Formats: sequence, structure tokens, C-alpha cells
Amino acid sequence: MKKIFPTILFFICFIKTWSQEYKSPEYQKKKFEEANEYLKNSDVFSAAGVFQFVNELNPNNELGKISLKKSDSLRPIARQKLKESLIGTWKLNRTGSNWGFEKINDTINDKILIVNESEFKFYEQNIKTKKLKLIKSEKIKFSKSIHEKFYSYEFVFSDNKIWHISKNEQSGELRQVNTGEENKDGRTEIVCGNLELIYTEIETLK
Repeated sequence: MKKIFPTILFFICFIKTWSQEYKSPEYQKKKFEEANEYLKNSDVFSAAGVFQFVNELNPNNELGKISLKKSDSLRPIARQKLKESLIGTWKLNRTGSNWGFEKINDTINDKILIVNESEFKFYEQNIKTKKLKLIKSEKIKFSKSIHEKFYSYEFVFSDNKIWHISKNEQSGELRQVNTGEENKDGRTEIVCGNLELIYTEIETLK
């Protein structure tokens, strides 16, 4: 018991100190400068996110107001860049979640995703005949839940499911993750065991 009390006291002091630093004008200024560095390096995704964070630290001071304007102006640019990065023809390679993945081993059909400027189109392609069958088509629509500023780069489908879809620049793979569902109260959120689909890009359909 004698050892527990000093430990608890230490953590209370640590949290109090961290909270004070977190809310300080100096910290807000530091993050503002960080956002500007991202912007200088043309990383609009990070810049928009950090500017939004600066606004959340203190939305009422001048720095917070400037940051909100910058975040709002950068978000459409970042969204357009995201859409452009997804355009292409993709073949489903594996599915799973954070619990693990299984490689697709269908001997009859390949699962194909074609992304253009305005739609996600999901197909099955017969492996032998190469005939394509359209399974469903989804308009490219960003989620507009009550938490839009926090989920600015997620897509909502016609069944209200919300998907995070992005391209891994290092591996070249496309990742589709179900993160929740839109509803009348805003959205639900899946934090564990999210369904994930991993695609590899193909040049042409053969």
C-alpha cells in the first residue's frame, strides 16, 4: 500500500502537467508550425488534420480561427487527391481483419474493383472465360456524419456502411476497411475486428 500511493500520486502529477502543456498557447503554436511544415512539403492530408487539431485546442483565439479556415480549405484538395490515387483496376487478393487474413483462393471467379472519377464498380470475372459480371456500383460519396471533420476521408455506400479506402504507396495495394455505419444519430464505429479487403492493382483485364 505504501508503494501504491506514491505511484498514484506520480501519475496524477504527470497527467496534470501534460494537460496543462497540452492546453498551453505554446503547444498550440508548435502544432500550427507543424501543420505549416506539412503544407510546405505538399502533404495536404497531414496539414488539414493538424490544422483541425490546432483549432480544437482553442477554437476561440486567432490561431484557432486561422487553422479552421486552413483546414476547411485543404480538405477538398485532400479528398480530390485521395480519389485520384484510387483510380484504377484492382483484383481482390486477401480478406480478413486485425485477427488475420486469408488469401483469396476462388477457382471460378476473380473479384474485381474498378475505380473511376465518380464510382466504385465491383465485378466478378470468370477465370476461364474472362467474362465480367457487374455485382454492384457505388457512387463516390464521402461520409457526412456528425463527426465529418474527424472522418473526412471515409466513403459511405448505399447500404450506409462506411469504408476507409486508401492506397499504400509502398506496397501499391489498395485497402478497404469497414469502419462503421451511418444512422440517424450520426454513425456507429467499429474499433476491433473490422472487415478488411486488400486488392492488388492490375494493368488490364485479361
